[in-house]
Amino acid sequence: MDFYNRIAENTHLLNKGDNEILSYCIKNNKRISGMKVQEVADELYTSPASVIRFCKKLGFSGFSEFKAALKVELFQNGKEETKTHHSTDFLKDVHKTIQLIQEDTVDWLLEKIHHCRRVEFYAAGSSRTVAAEFVKRLQVIGKPAFWYDDSSLMNISAKQMTAEDLVVAISVSGETSLVIAAANMAKSRGATIVSVTNLGSNTLSDMADENIYVNSTYFVKSNIEIRSRLQLCLVCEYIFFRYLERYGCSEDALLPEKQRILVR
Repeated sequence: MDFYNRIAENTHLLNKGDNEILSYCIKNNKRISGMKVQEVADELYTSPASVIRFCKKLGFSGFSEFKAALKVELFQNGKEETKTHHSTDFLKDVHKTIQLIQEDTVDWLLEKIHHCRRVEFYAAGSSRTVAAEFVKRLQVIGKPAFWYDDSSLMNISAKQMTAEDLVVAISVSGETSLVIAAANMAKSRGATIVSVTNLGSNTLSDMADENIYVNSTYFVKSNIEIRSRLQLCLVCEYIFFRYLERYGCSEDALLPEKQRILVR
């Protein structure tokens, strides 16, 4: 089984400590192949037994098999780079993001979107365009949905959340402070929180009720860090069309605009 497919199928089994190990291994993938389990444990201030348990949760027999699978993944990626001559990991990120989609999580999210009172999206920076597009699509089919990229508006929204509401918090890094603060407030009010972040351990995914992961690396050009948001768009588009396929539009959304205004 492909390395990233195996991670996607077993991510739900990982706790916060496991996610930290996963994040470290992915960020240091080239070093890992030459490291011993004790060395990894020392780097993360944990025990070798914890690292081995992490590997077994992902379906590997132990750390050696985990390293071998990661090495094969790196080798295959190296061959792809040689053939296609891409200067960035952009296309590989898209492919890996597709592999990370967990259908059970998507099915759960579709049901939450359908039955919740309203859906609120919190995002900032470049991620706000992804949130805005998703919200527009949901509104077109008659689902109450809104997005916020301002800390004050996020906090006002979060304070009004109830157990009948759903919050989708989008942050590639998972460390956007205003998004985390609003999501925490909404959670304290009883709302369900779904995070959309990069794969690995981060503050937002650790506090969310459920997680959607993308794989997004970055490259530096003229001392500017550049990261694509296409992976976020891809996942959100997939979720929307799955929702449309399952639930369709509300009857209200099918009315002409003037009739919709009168009905409301």
